[in-house]
Amino acid sequence: MLFSGVAARVHAVSDNQREAIDQLGQLNGIALQCKYHDEAKRIKQSLIVSLPKKRGLGDLFEEATERSFMAFIKEARRCPEKPDFVVQVDNAIGGLRSAFSHE
Repeated sequence: MLFSGVAARVHAVSDNQREAIDQLGQLNGIALQCKYHDEAKRIKQSLIVSLPKKRGLGDLFEEATERSFMAFIKEARRCPEKPDFVVQVDNAIGGLRSAFSHE
């Protein structure tokens, strides 16, 4: 399971919601590596606005961010072009809003 330690602490979250949080965490790790600070800020702001105030949800995001950040280094990835990355973030934020729209 992707969210080993944290998953047990977050019960009432659907797979779709977990995936939306994970996707933003992955993008956040890339944003931090590539110094796309404005996008990292936008990602975090979308979480503040869209997520219910449950600590475990933030933990899911932080774990996904850390995995992404470390994988970027380990795999010697290159930064995506900024305009393409902005579109990915836009799509992920839309997915998060949709996943949590009924909360």
